[in-house]
Amino acid sequence: MRFYKVKGVEHKVYDPDDTLPDGLIVRSNWQEGNIDDWVKADDGCVIQVLRRGTMQKSKGKSRTVHYVGTCTGTFYVRKGKMMDTSKRRNIYSFGGEKFVEEAVRTREKLTGRESIFVQYLVGGLGPIAAYMKAFPTNNPHYANEKAAVLTKTKRVITAMKEELKPVLAELDLDERYVLENIKEVIQSTVKDDTKLKALFKLADIMDLEDKSRTQITQLGAAVFQGFSDDMIDVVERPKEISNGPITEE
Repeated sequence: MRFYKVKGVEHKVYDPDDTLPDGLIVRSNWQEGNIDDWVKADDGCVIQVLRRGTMQKSKGKSRTVHYVGTCTGTFYVRKGKMMDTSKRRNIYSFGGEKFVEEAVRTREKLTGRESIFVQYLVGGLGPIAAYMKAFPTNNPHYANEKAAVLTKTKRVITAMKEELKPVLAELDLDERYVLENIKEVIQSTVKDDTKLKALFKLADIMDLEDKSRTQITQLGAAVFQGFSDDMIDVVERPKEISNGPITEE
């Protein structure tokens, strides 16, 4: 459940996992909601209509515009228009810029639906399809936006790693396997830039880019053990080398 203040009054937003209060009447079609009605938005959340009205456009065949307003934004009442409950910077502006929900980014524990989302991802579904199966929405644009945020959170990344552990173990894949095979690629190629791409790709995989230079240097020494002396001249990453895939020309 989330809370937002509008003109000093606190308003609730019920997320899909929340238990609704007994007796709360919720309209399934938010476009039919009147002031004070509780409605179900297209992202599956339940929110209260605080404003409803019309305004006149200066141009167009249909100049009367109907709208509803909530504690998170203002939305056109028109066929094909969607409502979500992401907080806008300006809740009185149509299509106002959204805030990224701080709670979604910083929460440590997975919700029930997030856990299902992770299982679908590990099972091979893409982020959009996984989100639409795990959460109550049929809007691909909204699912893409929300999935992009979730897949960057620490809790989802950690959960995916945990879900993959049994699969990796069954395939005898671990850190040592990765190290040994990238080392083999580096030692088998005669191109210096390919060797360095492999080395820095390894650093990316092992999350070493943000660690101390000493750690990377130590790893480099281990991987390059037994290389010829001419590699000493190309230890630093050349500026022209991209972070693209490892290729052999």
